[in-house]
Amino acid sequence: MPIPAHVPPALIYDFDHFSSPEVVRDPHFATARRLHGEAPPIFYSPRNGGLWLVTRSEIGLEILRQTDKFSNNPVFNRAKLFDPPMLPVQSDPPEHTEFRRILNPKLTPGSVNALEPGIRECVREIIDEIRANGGCEFVEEVGERFSVTLFLKLAGAPLSDRAELVRMAIKYTKSPDFNDRQDAMTELAAYLQAKYRNRQVHPVDDMLTQLATAKLSFRELTESERSGLGVMLFLAGLDTVKSLLSFFVAYLAKHPAQYKRITDDPALIPAAVEELLRVHGIVTLERGATHDFEYRGVQFRRGDRIALLTQVFGLDDQAVDNPYVVDFDRRISPHLIFGAGPHRCIGSHLARIEIRVFLEEWCKAFPLLGLKDNAEIKTAGGVVWAPTELPVVWPI
Repeated sequence: MPIPAHVPPALIYDFDHFSSPEVVRDPHFATARRLHGEAPPIFYSPRNGGLWLVTRSEIGLEILRQTDKFSNNPVFNRAKLFDPPMLPVQSDPPEHTEFRRILNPKLTPGSVNALEPGIRECVREIIDEIRANGGCEFVEEVGERFSVTLFLKLAGAPLSDRAELVRMAIKYTKSPDFNDRQDAMTELAAYLQAKYRNRQVHPVDDMLTQLATAKLSFRELTESERSGLGVMLFLAGLDTVKSLLSFFVAYLAKHPAQYKRITDDPALIPAAVEELLRVHGIVTLERGATHDFEYRGVQFRRGDRIALLTQVFGLDDQAVDNPYVVDFDRRISPHLIFGAGPHRCIGSHLARIEIRVFLEEWCKAFPLLGLKDNAEIKTAGGVVWAPTELPVVWPI
């Protein structure tokens, strides 16, 4: 890919957030050490069609808050010009506020807190089924089953559709190819349209009905907008918590002393969750430059693609003391894993409670945990970073 004329050689650095060696070997610590040690805080990579990448949390926070310069509207980032548009993510205020309002009711802290008994029951059911095995492949057998089952129950989709829906989500989040990602979205949108038609005739108390019957305050939703709201909701619900939990369990299995701390003292789990979130960011956020301007000495041109590597923001040594030390007693664990500004993740309350409850039940059931044969954990980069295989064992 030719380097644009406005990009100076000093700001060019070759890194691929889908497939660089660090991403598939030790994605967080190794990537942070490389980028924070070698690359400019904002650099241009020729990979994946050419884009700017941001590695420092202070800059990331500024960009997330400046929607007038760095927009989520895909008209400014053709690499995200999908059909349907992912809403509310691919819109800016004030439209974004209207779209977000549609999703809010089931995802407020109060609504999410009421789900805790069901979340705890789901964890216990999975543990009861695998406990006697002495081990499992965590990503698929536990992480995916747990988080996706909870999401499908909340959304109102059949649990029998889990494998097919996960396949669509992985195709979108793991492929750097625009056409692959568009195909996944087209397939998911068709799935949702069929569900919407059913819910419009037979409404029930679930998120599919909520989306099928929603309206904006000033007009009806278009079919494309309704599909886009569902596509974004499903892509997030099918892949993110699974990935986070898998990274957390991988870390705890490799660090038995820290695992023992939270098994001995479950009251420490909420703080441990925040610290593990800090060092295990998963999502690459993208924006597009709305016009030509200079920001922090970098010349941006309208339509420039900007990717924020939130995966390494929590390991930024300019923002965090001793960032590579995972300290469950850290007073504040600064991270932008759920974003910031108007686009802050609407599902953050649900993610936190799912992870906390999961660890409470898991630690109680398995006071000892390790990696099978000291296996090397396999990971994949992409829009969402994730372990792809995690064999764990415990004493029977």
